[in-house]
Amino acid sequence: MIVPYIIAIGREVLLAVPQAQRDGALALGATRWETVRQVVLPYARSGILGATFLALARALGETMAVTMVIGNRPDIVASLFAPAHTMAAVLANEFAEAVSDVHLAALVEVGLVLFGITLVVNAVARLLILGMRGPERARA
Repeated sequence: MIVPYIIAIGREVLLAVPQAQRDGALALGATRWETVRQVVLPYARSGILGATFLALARALGETMAVTMVIGNRPDIVASLFAPAHTMAAVLANEFAEAVSDVHLAALVEVGLVLFGITLVVNAVARLLILGMRGPERARA
């Protein structure tokens, strides 16, 4: 589910690598594979990492697709392969039927926890991307 986002954004990041970088490596005698491995991928590493975290954050908030894939079963089981609920699925399935104040408050708390997790994942992604930038690209 997140692979199309990673591929689409990663492709754009790889295309954004300046042609002069590639031409310089090829002019110095590097093969195409060496150019990709030693020039293009290090230059685009922070963008690819950002694409991965962007897709992960998108998947954290996804509701209906994940609900259908994961099985939509509100039981707690020990197996990772058994049907289950996600936090977004709990909100989508139960919010309309919440009649008591305690149930509604619990669903709002689940939403806040989901928001917190998404915020932490995005903050970690931002820190990783800033940490991977070299001093020469941090000024740009």
